[in-house]
Amino acid sequence: MSQRENRSLYKNILISLVVSTVITLLISSTLLIMNFENIAIRQVSRSDLNSLKQTSREVAKMTDTAKTLSFQIYGDLTISKLIFFPKPDIYDVTLAMQQLHNYRLSMPFIESIYVYNASSGMYYISSDTFRNGSQTEEELDDRGIVDIFHNIQEYRPYYPIPRIYAIGDGKQVSSYSYLSFDMLEKKTSAAVVLNIAESWVNKDFGSLTADFGARMFIMNEQGILLSRSGDDPMLTDYSGKGYIRNILDNRAASDYFVDIVDGVKSLVSYTAPDSLGWRYVRTTPYSEITREITSMRTKTIAFSFMVLLFGLLLSVAATRKLYGPIDKVLKRLKSLEIERRNNQHIVKQHFLRSIVLRREAYGPEALQDKLTEFGFTIRADHPSRLILLKLDRFAECADYYRDHLKLVKYAIMNICGEISSSSYHAEGVDIGDDRVLLLLASDDPQGLSDRNALISMLKLMQEEVQKHLKVSVSVTVSPVRSSLNQSILMYNQVKEASLHRLFYGHGCLIWSEDIMNLKLKDYAFPVHREKQLVDCLMTGKSEEAKAIYSEMVRATGEYPYTVVQLTISHLTFTVINVLKTIRKNNAIVVEADFDSALASLNQVEIIEEITTQFFGIFDQLSKQLEAKKNSKQTDLIKRINEIIDREYANPNLCLNSIADELDMSPIYISRLYKQLTFCTLTDAIQEVRMNQSKQLLLESDYSVADIAKLTGFTNSSYFYRMFKKSNGVTPSDFRKQMPRTETI
Repeated sequence: MSQRENRSLYKNILISLVVSTVITLLISSTLLIMNFENIAIRQVSRSDLNSLKQTSREVAKMTDTAKTLSFQIYGDLTISKLIFFPKPDIYDVTLAMQQLHNYRLSMPFIESIYVYNASSGMYYISSDTFRNGSQTEEELDDRGIVDIFHNIQEYRPYYPIPRIYAIGDGKQVSSYSYLSFDMLEKKTSAAVVLNIAESWVNKDFGSLTADFGARMFIMNEQGILLSRSGDDPMLTDYSGKGYIRNILDNRAASDYFVDIVDGVKSLVSYTAPDSLGWRYVRTTPYSEITREITSMRTKTIAFSFMVLLFGLLLSVAATRKLYGPIDKVLKRLKSLEIERRNNQHIVKQHFLRSIVLRREAYGPEALQDKLTEFGFTIRADHPSRLILLKLDRFAECADYYRDHLKLVKYAIMNICGEISSSSYHAEGVDIGDDRVLLLLASDDPQGLSDRNALISMLKLMQEEVQKHLKVSVSVTVSPVRSSLNQSILMYNQVKEASLHRLFYGHGCLIWSEDIMNLKLKDYAFPVHREKQLVDCLMTGKSEEAKAIYSEMVRATGEYPYTVVQLTISHLTFTVINVLKTIRKNNAIVVEADFDSALASLNQVEIIEEITTQFFGIFDQLSKQLEAKKNSKQTDLIKRINEIIDREYANPNLCLNSIADELDMSPIYISRLYKQLTFCTLTDAIQEVRMNQSKQLLLESDYSVADIAKLTGFTNSSYFYRMFKKSNGVTPSDFRKQMPRTETI
């Protein structure tokens, strides 16, 4: 036997002896340790289960107390005024709120009490924070309870609802909410909510787990936390944890087992579901349970540990020496795989974008070879159609997502591709800007042409994109074509049809073939309506101008998009000319920035973005014209009154004489004076003459005939008749009845 073989035999014998010795020591020590550990585990588990059951009873007692208190509050006559009266007076509210505070302070575990009155839409809150008082639904910071009341038929009364809600400046509150309401009502008119502080339960848990570093918590039958556990808040989903799944699989009994809890070997004890369906769980680190037998275990396996340590060091050294190069190779392979996958996506997108934008052209066979090379499932010779998705409110979306916009569009392609994959072969491509294109192909031309099925699928895409990405998309659909090459030729048509989102609005669904049919229609610009628009603007009738403008623009929605652009451009220049004319004639300056509107017409998404600019100009113009008109009319009335005050003694003073002096139409003056002063010009002259005559009767010794002459009356009998008609007495009686002042 050679030296090499001897050395090998020696190694084998040595290894066999070492392994046999180690195994013997390990088996004997393991049996002893397991025996002691099993005893310790059984003792601790019994203690844990007793603690858990005691806690369960305490929680049940608290639940019964909450139920009783909720029912008592609901039936309290003082508080019932808050519950059922639409508008309780301040005295009743004060007494009821004081009663609520008394109820809350009677139980230390109550965080807050809500009283909800659906008739008034008010929430009355008693809390240990600043939230006390009445609040409307819009003012209420606890939005979770609003959602509960909107779907209250899904909840049971007097049954704890674990939840987390924000109050005030965002402080998170964890509590168990008990609802008290009438289940027989189809729509709840009133309810009482009792919020039990979750921290009260956790306080008891802390006192029960402080000695051993254990954790105690409550969960429901779905593995959702119903109490805080360490740093994990209430309602944390624990169903994915391995030891929790073991508990959930055992639905009926209380039990215990040993498992890894958050990376630490622990004893897990748990109760069967109580009447609420809640389970009480306690985890105790295994090291705490076996603390007393650690010394014995150390002494027992000390020798075998040294042997194992020596072998372990050798193994670690050899493993590191071998693993170093292997690890480098594996990392390099993984890096290459990621790089290849990313590059492949970029290359595939570039290829699809090139054929859609017709930067590259392929025959049917060459195109199919390329599709196969890149791993596309779509076939070039199958019936297909294009789906163009445009992001609504693109400027806002781009500003919000900034550098992540491409990732958003990639997510849109994934969502739409997954939805359509059940019925079609689909591939998505980022065209740039606000557009994403979906290529759909099918072996069944009939299925691809089913408009109802396609509408359902497209609406689902819009809903899912909105749900997951908070982005609205408008959809434009091309006609079905017999091959992919023919569908690609439809892209420009689909792109042009998508511009009609201007009239359909955000989130619309447009069929390009319907839009293209509009090209067959001849458009005649409504010149007569344009003249009416100009007349309304010139006279300050903004509402009529708005109606005419809207009618003219909306009518272009039945024609190609070029008609829309030309019409809006024409109307823009029309309005500009009107503004120039008014500025020249009336010295009115109205600022209007139409250049940006015309320049960004292709970027406008909905028609309201354009009409808002025009309507603002119409309103501004109308306001300035009205102000100018009112100023002139006020000056004219003032001049007329000055003429009357000056010429009242002239018997020839009348409407015509005033019109002659002002060089204006008597009819216009008469109508304007009555419209602004609410009396006729003749009545105004008569009133001034009558006031002057009364003054002369009281302050002078003139005869009645002289006074009639001095105040512009043609004869004294007419003056007598008019004076009595106006004052109820004759001039002579008026002078006798009224005290004289000063004689002229």
